[in-house]
Amino acid sequence: MPKSQTTPISGQASWQEIYAVPIADNGEALVPLSLTPEQLLVRSAYFEAGLTGALPECYAREAVLDRLLVAASLLPRHLRLVVLDGWRSKQVQMLLFEHCRYALAQAYPNADEARLTRMAEQYVAPQPKGAIASSPHATGGALDVTLASRDGKCLFFGAPFDFPGEISFTRYFEERLALNISLSDEEQCALENRRLLYRVMIAAGFVNYSSEWWHYEYGTQRWAHDGQHKTAIYGPKQLSLAPFSNLGKGDNP
Repeated sequence: MPKSQTTPISGQASWQEIYAVPIADNGEALVPLSLTPEQLLVRSAYFEAGLTGALPECYAREAVLDRLLVAASLLPRHLRLVVLDGWRSKQVQMLLFEHCRYALAQAYPNADEARLTRMAEQYVAPQPKGAIASSPHATGGALDVTLASRDGKCLFFGAPFDFPGEISFTRYFEERLALNISLSDEEQCALENRRLLYRVMIAAGFVNYSSEWWHYEYGTQRWAHDGQHKTAIYGPKQLSLAPFSNLGKGDNP
């Protein structure tokens, strides 16, 4: 892969368009992501932040883990992928949306209710009204990721994870260059780090959500929409950590 390559322009479909994509769930299980520490680092950001209902482990579908390992293998040897979040329950998703909306209300006190909701929807998926559609993280097909050096230092991306502002847009620094705005050395570093993360994740089969440099998806309705697949292969998924949850469902020991 070339060292530096411009992150391509991609349109952003509305949530109505995304949630209209058909789903044919393939039944893949959710698996923990922290069992391959040689290739991946896992740090449950919302659990560490004390968010009610957040889990200490990050989970995703089986094929998502496979593709994460591919992405990790494409990185320079001195870097590792860091997973900050994966599967979320419906309750955690709704709570995050309200937290984001509240933060935006504090930052934009003159914004009306409709504008605040639209702004929040750029950074946290709204809960779909239908029973079939699902917010990306609730499927186990969406991930929040960043990069760190082998000695444990997170790389600089220009905006922190979950920051609800335009500087978090994946192409923010690309657009500044397109306008002939000079970047500082720090901004150039953030640009290169975003390009690198984008390249390895796209090469591994993921799609990016353009409002968040850290957010990537596989198998979801957005993945199907952006990749022109007929259906998503992941729908809403429940996670049960109870040891006897499958008893009586026909599974043999």
